Amino acid sequence: MLHIRCGDDILYKLKEVNFPGKYMKWADPLCQGPTPSGLTREQWRATRAKFASDFYNITLDYALNCLSQQDENLKEFLNHKEVILWFEHGLFDQIILIYLLNWFSQQALGKTKIELIYSGKHLGNMNSKNLKILFEKKHPVTPQEFELAQKTWKAFCSSNPSKIQSITKQDSSSLPYLKGALIRHLQQFPSKQNGLNLTERFSLEVISMGEYQPFRIFEAVQKKEENPWLGITMFWPYLQHLATGDEPLLSIRGDGQWRSLGKPHSKLTVQMTQKGREILSGRSDNIKENGIARWLGGVHLFGDEAEWRWDSSTQTLVH
Repeated sequence: MLHIRCGDDILYKLKEVNFPGKYMKWADPLCQGPTPSGLTREQWRATRAKFASDFYNITLDYALNCLSQQDENLKEFLNHKEVILWFEHGLFDQIILIYLLNWFSQQALGKTKIELIYSGKHLGNMNSKNLKILFEKKHPVTPQEFELAQKTWKAFCSSNPSKIQSITKQDSSSLPYLKGALIRHLQQFPSKQNGLNLTERFSLEVISMGEYQPFRIFEAVQKKEENPWLGITMFWPYLQHLATGDEPLLSIRGDGQWRSLGKPHSKLTVQMTQKGREILSGRSDNIKENGIARWLGGVHLFGDEAEWRWDSSTQTLVH
């Protein structure tokens, strides 16, 4: 039996319950950075590793090694009669889930059975007893789930994000948490109103209220999310990005490493600039002030205007 979880938050709890088999952590946050279609396996790893190196400030070799090991671990599924996918409802989990279901749908599974544990609650907050109850409710992945994942992953990797929006308007009941996650992904496109994505807007709103410590900013942003999906190491680069450009929206002061961000006593402080206040209020536009160079799935936004924007007033993506 092979247990696959995005992250390692519950792996030690699964061991406490003495579930048999091996445990695999999926570490690549596919909801962030480039996932363009048409790449070879080597090109894919190089693309994802370059993003991880730049975005998370880790070495390229380390990122490549992690991704290569992850691929090798995944190939071990043939050594198991059952593969158990442990996933919840948030954006981070859902995009990795459709990737894995799409990948398994293209493999010769033989006698290996792919099973899904699909939760509308955060698995990391569950105790061992509740995880054991959830395990008993696992089910074999259905043809409908495989088909929807295939279609959605193809749309996610497309350079035309309207294909994702189209899926949100179709029947996705076979994976009931997918629609909400896809809409949250579309909200990461720059807003038509001020050029901020939703994470950036939430962050500026919190900081404008006087919060200045990274950990507390992160906590407050999490409370604004309908379905929280970011860890603090995934969140921090957004603040760093807002502190760069021709017209920075934030000012970050103090000394400290990202490993200390999850502690209330971090020595780093964050403050909003006057330009940040202008943009948050809608009196100015972040893209026109600072340009954009960002991948969202298969979409590359680049230059002094964004080809695609999210219109929060109509809850639609506009071209």
